[in-house]
Amino acid sequence: MKDKGAIAILGGMGPEASAKMLEVMVSMATREFNAKNGDDFPEIIVDSIPIPDFISNRKNLPLATKILIVRVKQLQALNISQFAIACNTAHILLDVLSSTSSTPFVSMIDAVANEAASRGIKSAGLLATPSTIKSGLYQNALKPLGIEIILPSGRQLAEIEQVIRRVISGTNSTLDSNKLVKIASSLKQKGAQAIILGCTELPLAFPKETGLPVFNSIEILSRTLLKQFFMKQ
Repeated sequence: MKDKGAIAILGGMGPEASAKMLEVMVSMATREFNAKNGDDFPEIIVDSIPIPDFISNRKNLPLATKILIVRVKQLQALNISQFAIACNTAHILLDVLSSTSSTPFVSMIDAVANEAASRGIKSAGLLATPSTIKSGLYQNALKPLGIEIILPSGRQLAEIEQVIRRVISGTNSTLDSNKLVKIASSLKQKGAQAIILGCTELPLAFPKETGLPVFNSIEILSRTLLKQFFMKQ
């Protein structure tokens, strides 16, 4: 196969989610893109970076930004065709990181928004970190597409954040899955036609079947990256 360049994924925010993304991409390449032999698959570099928590502690944001900029520059020394970030909240840094890179970034937020629009969704419930919701990342991407965002309550956001932290620490259980389903059901009652899992930890805890269309940000970004890879001649 012609060398198309590697897909570089900035991960570690948290590690379980970026590890899951690699697993999803390999499985999806076989299932949806007919990859059979080892050289049919893209080269995927998952850089699980131990970054201080800037999602709940904004004091760490300058240091986290510096670490990621340095890492992007280091990775560009390799033959990288696409960059991606395996964390929704970290997309608050997308413009800064893109400006330091000659290699394009593929936005997880835009990929999810475009997928929702293509499926005719007009209202979606958003499960995400408080920081993601406060930043307006999804609101800004979905509003121009005519999609209304329905948000959890303050109490529900606190519960979602606790579930995310347990996923990161490997201590989540079926109780957490049940909590997420209950929150999703309440958003459906408020008019949500679908649920966006706007944190890459949430697919690791959210059940497969809920009775609502679910937009899994890990799967959608993975598919977008693979489409761009396999479309290259």
